[in-house]
Amino acid sequence: MTELPSSRHVLSLACLAALSSFAPCAGAQEASTASDRALPAVTVKAKQDRQALPAAAPGGLSASGARLGVLGNTPILDAPVSLNAYTQQAIQTQQARTLADVLQNDPAVRYTTNSGHMQEHFRIRGLDVNAPDVAFNGLYGVAPTAHVPTEMLERVEVLRGPSALLSGMSPSGAVGGMVNLVPKRAGSRPLTELTMSYSSKSYAQAHLDLARRFGEDQRLGVRVNTVYGTGDTGVDDQEKGRRLAALGLDYLGDQWNLTLDAYTSRETIDNGSPAMYGFAARRGKAVGIGRLLSPPDSDTNLFRGTHGDYRDHGIAVRGELKLNDRWTARAGLGASNSEGKGLMFGTRVVVTGLDGSAAGYVYNVKATTRGRTAELGVRGEFETGTVAHRLDVSATVLKIEDGTGSTPREGWAQNIYRPVAPMLPAAPSTVKPTSDNRMTSLNIADTMSLASGKVLLTVGARLQRVEQKLKDYKESAVSPSLGVVVKPWGEDSSLFANYMQGLSPGETVPIAGGYANEGEIFPPIKSRQVELGVKHRQGALTHTLSAFRITRPTLVDENVGSTKRRTEGGDQRVRGVEWNAFGQLGPVGVLGGVSYLQSEQRNTGRDNYGVPDWTANLGATWATPVEGLSLSGRLVYTGRQWVDSANTLELPSSTRLDAGVRYATALGGTPVTINAFVENLANRRYWSGMFADGYVMPGGPRTLRVATTFAF
Repeated sequence: MTELPSSRHVLSLACLAALSSFAPCAGAQEASTASDRALPAVTVKAKQDRQALPAAAPGGLSASGARLGVLGNTPILDAPVSLNAYTQQAIQTQQARTLADVLQNDPAVRYTTNSGHMQEHFRIRGLDVNAPDVAFNGLYGVAPTAHVPTEMLERVEVLRGPSALLSGMSPSGAVGGMVNLVPKRAGSRPLTELTMSYSSKSYAQAHLDLARRFGEDQRLGVRVNTVYGTGDTGVDDQEKGRRLAALGLDYLGDQWNLTLDAYTSRETIDNGSPAMYGFAARRGKAVGIGRLLSPPDSDTNLFRGTHGDYRDHGIAVRGELKLNDRWTARAGLGASNSEGKGLMFGTRVVVTGLDGSAAGYVYNVKATTRGRTAELGVRGEFETGTVAHRLDVSATVLKIEDGTGSTPREGWAQNIYRPVAPMLPAAPSTVKPTSDNRMTSLNIADTMSLASGKVLLTVGARLQRVEQKLKDYKESAVSPSLGVVVKPWGEDSSLFANYMQGLSPGETVPIAGGYANEGEIFPPIKSRQVELGVKHRQGALTHTLSAFRITRPTLVDENVGSTKRRTEGGDQRVRGVEWNAFGQLGPVGVLGGVSYLQSEQRNTGRDNYGVPDWTANLGATWATPVEGLSLSGRLVYTGRQWVDSANTLELPSSTRLDAGVRYATALGGTPVTINAFVENLANRRYWSGMFADGYVMPGGPRTLRVATTFAF
């Protein structure tokens, strides 16, 4: 792989400068790592602990709370919504390298792209959430647009359902839920960890994680993560490369604190990709066979000779000022630049014959994204009589610019069982702006504590304005929300309910769709969720059981005489029940849950495609009687789902089994932790899920990941 451009060396040099100041001693931030058992704690004497995350729950794989946007750090049992926060220990134990790997633990999440894509798209509660809709330290427009490298993350927080009040409108208006990435910070103990890892077939990677605190009372914290990896993957002849340099700084003053996070990330995919397979009766310019065939071998490579290169760079600064004992002001700024070249997406074939004959499609793409964001807010506490208030007022602005150019090669003769390598067309000569959107909002939220804290009532609203400059379009809308938590039986149980709204930018009628009103822009789309649930902590195990309904308007086709128009009138409804659990049950750690969904396009009476009825992600970790040795397993079940919007093809259910082993020991006085994790242990061939209308994705091959971490 070639070197990063010189203009991107600034962050790498900053990381190297920070590394030179580190002494050769070590410790760990998480209580579960080997180095925690070997070194004494170093006390941080700063008077504030406003940066502290909610503690890890028993078992260490999930946290006892999360950062809920304007509500701040909130315990799980006090939150009026359904959520999970996956910890660094979960990332390390399962050797999760991307966001997709982490969210394999969540039954409400299913991915709609495979590893051949440079971007990660998924669905939460059956509704699309795209790569740009991921927040970084609470800010949209800062996270990587390509695969998110987990090595720079402390937590991955998942909130299910629309959340305009808590987080505002995301870049593409996702309403299924939100994902927030929490960056690593230097803890109270010094840390120096080197992780050497291997993955099938011959991918090798080195990851260096360093953290120190400096100065009077250890107020200044520095955290540096660097990654270099390269090698062959489980796809025949495919090679991947990864590079990451991430820097996290924080300073804790007497009345203020400041954080800075910066990263530069690069991923390359050379010589091929798995594909997405179209089977519906008609897909674009090719006619499908209208039935599903058996999936090809899971390591099949239909795109030999292609290449892709994606680079992400981001920075975020946050500050907090204590105005007095009860009021705090905050501000945040963030920016990101992303650029992708080569085989970014479009890895698809349309199957035309029962013998696997197909028409192949490939695109040489250049894509750019620029994000700029800012937040200003104030939060305080006061009382009115016997009611305690926690009030938050904030304003945000988010600007996203996208550009894309592509050169296609379409319809070459292909076969899904006997691949024919395509010729990647020449790179596009120009990049055409595709969006230039500016989203601003003003938010107010009040959480009231009543009945001596047994009732928590949150009432709020967010005024949002969408400007699409390329289309000279401006529109505003108000998104009210309501949440309530009741604790009638003590602190270990709570009943919760919420009414949440989501907001999406108005849809545009396609130019090339043959519509008489092509180019028309509709007002922002309001999605609504009603949810009821109960949360219970039984010893070291926490459960959440909830029932919900989400409704969302959609556009529909309308024929008027000989003309076709795209107009309002569609109504998408998702109803479901979820159970989630995390914690410890004796010597066994538990993480996962089960979800049941009914998703219907009510104006047509058809089910929405790509939404499984049942999903389950159930994981367990057993601390064996052998000191330092633990065994783990995970079951991933995806129920039946429609392949196409016409409901003519149905994808059968699938089950995948993963397994792992972890052993913590010491070699010559150096703490060492060995992790091995296998996905798809049985090496099953199956269709794993949906990408777009009529297209299915194959499940990945058996993949072994082994890592050894040395805490020096």
